[in-house]
Amino acid sequence: MTKNELVVLGLLNQEPMHGYQLYHQIEKSNMETWAQVNLASIYNTLDRLRREKMVEAKKEKPGKMPEREVFHITPKGKEKLSHLVEEALTEHRMPENNFCVGIAFLFGLSKKKALECLEVKRKNLKRVTEHLENLRKDFHHQLPLNWKFLLGYGIDHIHLDIKKVEEIKRTISKIKNWSHQIDQIRVDVKAIEDLTKRVSKLKNWS
Repeated sequence: MTKNELVVLGLLNQEPMHGYQLYHQIEKSNMETWAQVNLASIYNTLDRLRREKMVEAKKEKPGKMPEREVFHITPKGKEKLSHLVEEALTEHRMPENNFCVGIAFLFGLSKKKALECLEVKRKNLKRVTEHLENLRKDFHHQLPLNWKFLLGYGIDHIHLDIKKVEEIKRTISKIKNWSHQIDQIRVDVKAIEDLTKRVSKLKNWS
């Protein structure tokens, strides 16, 4: 699935837009952050969709403004959008997560440093949650149901992340012999390999 295509077609399905308006809408919605849209290649995506007849450009001259191309989604584009949304809602790929990679190699830090880093993570998550909770209150009556869901979905996930960070902090705090844990990983390397092999089979469940 091409995320840029989904976003461009999705926005044009809501209303026709000229190129800069589309770019600005993605930028304003901060989709680079929460949807990981590649803003730099949006114009390339738009050109590709036009070549594939998913969108069409019509010349428009609003008032005394210069003439510009306004992009409209085509029936073929609507069909493609339907397929992309269906794929996005049903795919089961395991997402990339730098935090998980850090946890996998946790013993590359001292116990003290590991606890410090996890506390920084916890505080950052708490700050983001508070910000999102305030946004939910401010925009509760203004957002359509799908955007309300997205906001609540993000908040719930962060609450779970906080809970898991606090859990591993408590576990680490109880460890008396940190270096012994590193030795244990060397002993259990076969079990770790078997586990990761079985988890990798879940990379794409569909």
